[in-house]
Amino acid sequence: MATQHTYTGHAYPPSEPLTATPVKGRVGILERSRAYRAERERERRVIVQWLRRTANRAPDPGPIRRRREALLHYRAAAVRTDLLEIAAALERTHDPDPAIVATLHELLANGCDSTLYNPSIHASELHATLHGVRSRLVTHA
Repeated sequence: MATQHTYTGHAYPPSEPLTATPVKGRVGILERSRAYRAERERERRVIVQWLRRTANRAPDPGPIRRRREALLHYRAAAVRTDLLEIAAALERTHDPDPAIVATLHELLANGCDSTLYNPSIHASELHATLHGVRSRLVTHA
């Protein structure tokens, strides 16, 4: 009668200490969280500067340079105080709603569909957009 061979080694290879992995994972999460907050803060500051620059921009006297510019100065002049108020409110808000920031970015960056740049969109739409943003900023702060 033959005897069975028994395995005398370990069932699983030795592993690293359990405390090393979670600490590395937590540090990565904290670093990503800080980086995300820093990016949102930078984006907020850029939008504030962009709003102020748009509100304070005067029409260029040169006809050739003015022709290449997308900004409709009469629209920006009509909502100048609204743009400056929104910039001040956004600057005071430490953690604004991302939807508000996205709406402002769309208003300032999208030349085709923006109510600020598109003359075929009625000016009341621009006023409604800015009123909505301002009211959401005030309630969020």
